[in-house]
Amino acid sequence: MAKFMMIQLQRAPYIGTAYLCGAVKEKGHEFCLLLYKNDADTMLVIREEKPDIIGFSCMTGIHSDAVKIADSIKRVYPGIPIILGGPHPTFFPEIIEESCIDIVCRGEGEEVIGEIMDALNEGWEDGSKKIRLFKNLHVKINGEIIKNPQRPLIDPLDNLPMLDWSCYKNTIILTASPVVLPIRGCPYNCTYCFNDGYKTLHKGLGKTIRALSAERAVEEIKETIKVFAKNPVIFNSDTFGIDIAWMKSFLQKYSENVNLPFVVLLRPELATENVISTLAEYNCYCVAIGVESGSERVRKDILNRNYSNELLFSVAERLHKYGIPFRTYNMLGLLSETEQEIWDTININIKMKADFPRAAIFTPMPGTRMTAQAIKKGYLDFDFSYDDIPKTILEKTVLKNVDADKIKNYMYFFQTAVLFPKAGKLISKLVNYRPNIFYKIWFYFVYVYLHRKSEGRSLFSYIKYVLANRNYK
Repeated sequence: MAKFMMIQLQRAPYIGTAYLCGAVKEKGHEFCLLLYKNDADTMLVIREEKPDIIGFSCMTGIHSDAVKIADSIKRVYPGIPIILGGPHPTFFPEIIEESCIDIVCRGEGEEVIGEIMDALNEGWEDGSKKIRLFKNLHVKINGEIIKNPQRPLIDPLDNLPMLDWSCYKNTIILTASPVVLPIRGCPYNCTYCFNDGYKTLHKGLGKTIRALSAERAVEEIKETIKVFAKNPVIFNSDTFGIDIAWMKSFLQKYSENVNLPFVVLLRPELATENVISTLAEYNCYCVAIGVESGSERVRKDILNRNYSNELLFSVAERLHKYGIPFRTYNMLGLLSETEQEIWDTININIKMKADFPRAAIFTPMPGTRMTAQAIKKGYLDFDFSYDDIPKTILEKTVLKNVDADKIKNYMYFFQTAVLFPKAGKLISKLVNYRPNIFYKIWFYFVYVYLHRKSEGRSLFSYIKYVLANRNYK
């Protein structure tokens, strides 16, 4: 029996970690989770737990913190292999060149983690001879990096080991809303997203869009709500509503077995009368929709989101008709965006009567079409890399030749401008001053209030959650 230790920086439920926990245990091995506090605490826990391998799941932006912690561990425990998984190593596997990283996993890890744990029964020295051959992995042994191909995508998804949230037992994370992922994949190709890269990585290896059976999805939700706060369940799939027959079957079984309110992410193109009326029938608490920009020019030419303002208005009208509150996602500081187009984004949210408007500063990700355009047009240097990415999309713009202070101020006052249209004239003056602590405090007051309300979370638990994640918003 081998032991896997996952080290997590954010105080948030990672559904991927729950799947890995289930996969490791299904193979008869041990899984433990450490919420990182500091290096000293980490070394103490490692000494007590004696893991055979240590893993991090990391996104771009916080990857550098993961590497720093891994480096500290390697100095004290050089014999324990360290593996990185998640979005960042999937798209930037060259992170294995860091001296402290032994393995990176690209894409889905539920199958390969079981193989790794079985191999580690023989110890790293002998087990690495097998691990170096496993698909989805890049492995470094004695300075040599072995780059293995991808394996077929898991299909059907019901073949996944049952997720296991017990690794979060007795942690603050269980005060969060229950989150599930009944559908994987997205058919769209937004210029700022890694979806193009993910499809290329898995070309010829199966369908990127896959759904759990309705029965299995409900079973996973039942396991999830056993441990989390009884808040509305968040269906965190990108394309809910893409298969209406599946959606209706799933929601019927959900209402029969769970019947908690729920939150869904919905593309405007999928928010038809049929979909919205079905969501309303089954007690949908909130819908989250990506508006992104109020400018059709920006959406079409910059973002490759080809829907009209009229479509957005009709979606909002349907949601209001059926009494479903909705949250909008919006980006500020996009390539070639004018100040008037920022106001277009504010104004379309006003006209839609968005219940929970939300804005973030556009952050370009290396490897995407949007970033290539930004470099070509002089918004970014040619040597721009993932190390230039801020830890949070609420921090700053990294684009050159833009008014960074004004973009930040528009983010600070975006929600206020939408909810209180009469404040528009005052806000148009306030954004001309330098960002300051008073703007920031006001922003977080409104942001926390709306985010909490949009997910039906209690005030006390949500404040604890925000404070625990103050470095990774």
